[in-house]
Amino acid sequence: MRLASLEARALAVAGNADGAAVALANAERARDEIRGPDEMPGIFSFPTAKQLTYAGTTHLAIGGAGHVRQAIDCAEAAVGLYRGAPADDRSTFDLVAAHLDLARGYMLAGDMDATEALLAAVLGSGPEQLSASILTRLEALAGELGAAQYRGSSRIAHLRERITSAATPVPLPAAE
Repeated sequence: MRLASLEARALAVAGNADGAAVALANAERARDEIRGPDEMPGIFSFPTAKQLTYAGTTHLAIGGAGHVRQAIDCAEAAVGLYRGAPADDRSTFDLVAAHLDLARGYMLAGDMDATEALLAAVLGSGPEQLSASILTRLEALAGELGAAQYRGSSRIAHLRERITSAATPVPLPAAE
């Protein structure tokens, strides 16, 4: 499941939408074929919520209205599963990633209210939850919010400033 999910993301980013769709289907099929509990230890664990998070990111990378809708559905399902999971089974980094995918999905769907609310959740999670990958994706989203269709909106300009501020690493004090 993990390998097929990673393959799907990589193929989508490389522009191979058909290959990404096949890899997503392979990941789903692999999950369906599990006989017994999905309880692998440590790094081998790949819960359904994580798989949905990867699928959402993949659908966003493929692009197009249908895939954006699928990305939103996957990310919403992942958030729901993470929120309902016991504390030990929650991945705060994946939860932040799912919220970020939701924010971008809603932005692409034209719902700026939802985008702003979801970005507030991401930015409010604290700098320790913003991995290098999340920071890169936040910077890309800020760039997308700089598109012509958003120019002249003080609301979007403020949102971009908040993203840029959160995505800028704070320098550590010099060692004595």
